[in-house]
Amino acid sequence: MIHETAVISPKAKLGNNVSVGPYSIIGENVSIGDDTVIGPHVNVSGHTDIGSGCKIHKSANIGDDPQDISYTGFTAYTKIGNNTVIREYVTIHRGSKPEQSTVIGDNCMLMAFSHVAHDCQIGNRVVIANNSQVAGHVEISDKAIISGGVYIHQFVKIGTMSMIGGTAKINQDIPPFCLVNHDGLITTLNAIGMKRNGIQSAERLAIKKAFKHIFYSDKTRSQAVEEMANENEGNESAMLFINFIKESKRGIQHVIPRD
Repeated sequence: MIHETAVISPKAKLGNNVSVGPYSIIGENVSIGDDTVIGPHVNVSGHTDIGSGCKIHKSANIGDDPQDISYTGFTAYTKIGNNTVIREYVTIHRGSKPEQSTVIGDNCMLMAFSHVAHDCQIGNRVVIANNSQVAGHVEISDKAIISGGVYIHQFVKIGTMSMIGGTAKINQDIPPFCLVNHDGLITTLNAIGMKRNGIQSAERLAIKKAFKHIFYSDKTRSQAVEEMANENEGNESAMLFINFIKESKRGIQHVIPRD
């Protein structure tokens, strides 16, 4: 299970049935869960925990120093959940402040050449496609899909079940359930994704109404948000959408103009 050319610190903790490929390097503060497969030429360093059932492909680099000029070598963490797939040449950096963590959730897929910077918080069942670059302190909620070649600015928040089109540049927050085109404009709601994930028809209709009222009514954004919040009290999915907009600190990414 461990290739003879792999370099593994005797202090590293490897679970049952862990496989480590040729020329991979596993540092002393690394923990790897049961049944995880580490491919060839992989580097896992720093204080890094990798869950069980993960598969990490050739030349991925996990837990290395953050690309932050304030980092001076203090202890920070990288945490990877269970059953996550990390493809070729992916880079994931540890936190940039003492005791802070970069976190990737369960059942995620990070495709080839994607980058997750320091202090990012990635939820469960998130897909980040090839060549997408996620800057520091970004939060991506569960079941979001980031297409190929997307650039996400630091401190941006991406809501659950949102889907971002290829090559988009994201400078501000994307609310839950939204579709974003390749120009980086919010276009409509991810109706298919909501249905597949069990959001009921009445809830989807409420979210659709809130989307139209907040983004396209003659009211100010704050007025429209408050009206929808009052109308949807008790509707968990609609309130998730509404409160995300209400609480956004970076502001919401531009919405495609109405015809």
